[in-house]
Amino acid sequence: MTESPFIIQRGSTCSNCGACVRRCARGNFAARDGVVAIAEGYVCTGCGDCVKWCPVRALSVKPARPVAIRRLAR
Repeated sequence: MTESPFIIQRGSTCSNCGACVRRCARGNFAARDGVVAIAEGYVCTGCGDCVKWCPVRALSVKPARPVAIRRLAR
């Protein structure tokens, strides 16, 4: 299974209903042998549509990492 920098997929919770496969406009999910997973070569933008439409809440958005901001030189 491919890992996404934006989405957490809990396989043990997933019902393999395919809602994420149908709703992802970029085709980032695929069903293979009845198991839904993040597709190889995905291009996730972090829009969250897959999370919103998952009926069993098997998907969630990864928390953003804090970004260090340097003080601008004056």
